[in-house]
Amino acid sequence: MIPIGGLSVAGVETCIEVPGLKLVLDMGRCTTGAISLPTVLVSHGHLDHCGALPHHAALRSMRKMEEGRYIVPKAIAKDVTEMFNAVGRLDGAPIAHTLIPLAPGESVALGKNRTVHAFETIHRVVSQGYIVRERRRRLKPELVGLPGEEIAKLRKNGVEIDVEADAVLLAFSGDTRVDILEREPTLRTAETLVIEASFLDDKVTVPEAREMGHIHLHELIERAEQLANPDIVFCHFSARYDAATIRAILNERLPTGLRERVRPLL
Repeated sequence: MIPIGGLSVAGVETCIEVPGLKLVLDMGRCTTGAISLPTVLVSHGHLDHCGALPHHAALRSMRKMEEGRYIVPKAIAKDVTEMFNAVGRLDGAPIAHTLIPLAPGESVALGKNRTVHAFETIHRVVSQGYIVRERRRRLKPELVGLPGEEIAKLRKNGVEIDVEADAVLLAFSGDTRVDILEREPTLRTAETLVIEASFLDDKVTVPEAREMGHIHLHELIERAEQLANPDIVFCHFSARYDAATIRAILNERLPTGLRERVRPLL
C-alpha cells in the first residue's frame, strides 16, 4: 500500500501527496508536505487543481531545492507558462521551474526504472489522468513454485531465471466521468488506484454528476467487479460532506470485498 496524504475537496483544493514516489497529484494548494516532493502531475487547468503551481515552485526555490517539475496536459502548457510568467512579474523575478507538456498516449521517465503515462479523461475541460509504471525483474512464470534450492541451482548453472516486466504502481483518474474505467482498463491493474468519488448520495443525481464531468459513488458501486485493485483511494469529495458523513456512507453503501480495499482521502 502506497502512503497517500494531502487533501482533495471538489471545487476547493486538491493536492495529493505520494511521498514514496516523490510525486504530487495536482496542485490547487501547496501543502507543507508537498514542498519536498519535486514532481507534480497536473490533470487539468481548473484553479483548484493547478492554481498553486507557482507557489510550489517558489517555495522550493526559496529553500534552495532543485527546480520543481510540472507535467501538464500539452494542450494547456502555453497557458500554464503564462501563469508562471505573470506570477514572476508580480514577484519581481522569474519563478524557476521545469514544465513538461505531455499529451495523452505519451510517457516520460520519472527515474531510473519508472515512467509516467498520460491518458485522456472525460471532464468539462481538457483533462488527463496518469499511470505510473515501474520496470521490475520477476521470476519466470514457469519457475514459480519451485523450491528455493532448485532455483538457486538453476541460477548457479547460468540459467536465466528472471524476466523483466512492468508493474503499474499507481493510477490517478483526475476529474472525469466513470466511463474511464472501461476506456482505460490499465486502471484496474494498478497496485494503488486514486479515483474521484465526488458525490455520494441523492443530493446530486448520477446524471447531474455526469453533466459536471464527475463520478458518483453509485456508478463505482455498479462497477465493483471492475475495481479489482488491492488498494483504492477515493478522493475529490464534494465540500457538502464532512469526514464523518463520508465514512458513514462508504461503510453503509460499499459492498463487502470492496469496502475493505477502499480508503477515503479526508
